[in-house]
Amino acid sequence: MSIHDLSATTSDSATKTYADARQAKYVAFLHRVPFALDALHLGFLPGFREDCTYQQSQFNALECPVGMLDNDFRNPDLDRYIERVFEYEPAVGVIGDAYDATEARTYVDTIRELETNFPDTEFIIVPKCRAAIDVIPDDIVLGYSRGYADKLAHEFSDPIDWRGRRVHILGGSPPKQLAVIDQLTQPTLSGDPPADIVGMDWNGLHRGAQFGEFWTGDGWDDSGRNADHVTIRKTVRHSLSRVRDFWQAHGIWPESTLQADGFGLEYHGPTPDDLENSACTECGTNVWTTERGPFVAEYDTGVICGYCSYDCYFTHRHQNQLEEVAGDQSVYFPPG
Repeated sequence: MSIHDLSATTSDSATKTYADARQAKYVAFLHRVPFALDALHLGFLPGFREDCTYQQSQFNALECPVGMLDNDFRNPDLDRYIERVFEYEPAVGVIGDAYDATEARTYVDTIRELETNFPDTEFIIVPKCRAAIDVIPDDIVLGYSRGYADKLAHEFSDPIDWRGRRVHILGGSPPKQLAVIDQLTQPTLSGDPPADIVGMDWNGLHRGAQFGEFWTGDGWDDSGRNADHVTIRKTVRHSLSRVRDFWQAHGIWPESTLQADGFGLEYHGPTPDDLENSACTECGTNVWTTERGPFVAEYDTGVICGYCSYDCYFTHRHQNQLEEVAGDQSVYFPPG
């Protein structure tokens, strides 16, 4: 499956069955490497917000596709976002939040212009009032705010307002998103057409992992908090697999997902020049005064640490349950 096959078929929501309407084309996870790579391997659509990147400076020829490009909703700038679209060519683009009908029309006009260059990109407008929904054409996906936002969809609209429309659910844990999906797709006595659930995203897994908790269908589990072998990366990866299992059990996980086979990844480890602090992370000794020079390690948290000795490196890594981003390649050992 190509990353730009997601919107190849525009469905008629009114004729879709209950099961078809519920099944998403993609489930997105927005984060940096290595978490984005793990998500890609598990079948998620990777991506990031326009003011971020995959933070891949340590990687050469990283070909992890920008599946979903979110907008910086706290500091929106339409011209800047358009530049990002041309730079990254995403499969899915959340172009902006529409707080009134005029703003919604501006986004619609922008999408029509972008479609000439990106006919396969699925663009999303996030309505923030009832009037905005009315002026957005049926073929453009509506973003249903369910997670962290200044105004959530249920605060200004009713489920009927979203039925018969193509919908992406923004944020909220899987059970909360499932409740929305049920509201928008389950049969009604009046025979209202279901919404077509195009996709969803949720990025709360990393916050829980920082406290040693992984997500399950029954809530957060902290059983790995005190296990030496459990790292943030492993915890996030475990949560991602549980999220996938949850959606598969409810018939919402996509029939086909992006294939990670064949994408290139060449990692080059950190060097002493990458250090911002000359103090040993473990003991505080100046790493440049040691006989061999600093040991340097990059962890999957994105932090690069310097040590005066191997013992300090090993002790700090072990005590803090850290995991290198790419195994032994993530550690610089000074020459003997």
